[in-house]
Amino acid sequence: MIPVSMPDKEMKIYELSYLLVSSLKEEEVPAKVGNLKEAISHLGGAFISEEYPKLINLAYTIERVIANKKNKWSQGYFGWFKFELSADGISKLKGLLDLDQDVIRFLIIRTVRENTLAPRGRFQQAQKSKFKRRIGDREEKEAKEVKEGIPATAEEIDKKIEELIA
Repeated sequence: MIPVSMPDKEMKIYELSYLLVSSLKEEEVPAKVGNLKEAISHLGGAFISEEYPKLINLAYTIERVIANKKNKWSQGYFGWFKFELSADGISKLKGLLDLDQDVIRFLIIRTVRENTLAPRGRFQQAQKSKFKRRIGDREEKEAKEVKEGIPATAEEIDKKIEELIA
């Protein structure tokens, strides 16, 4: 007997990161985000969290052919959604995003429900503190070596030079 594949109805957690074209006017961005959210909801998705897209400078120029014309972008509106959806829904969502001319790039990954973002500033503060401790320890050690290693009088300095030359 040949096994029949059943559609996957189990809900999983995903994150969709997307980059919208910079040619969208700021007042058009909310409608575009609404369309993306509506598509996910229509496929049976439930939203967990999101970050509204912001216009960012890209690290490199991205090229994409749209309507038989090569387009280049050095800026784009970057945002993301975390949501719950079935695997079947994800494949349909990917198909919709591939056809959307306002989406330069997107990435869909499986993730966990919990918030995985580190609070802003905590990591940098911890790194600065660690760096200051290392610098402070090194400076203290060097100061101690300098105190102990340098003769106090000119005679002692001359004697040390003679020892080094001989």
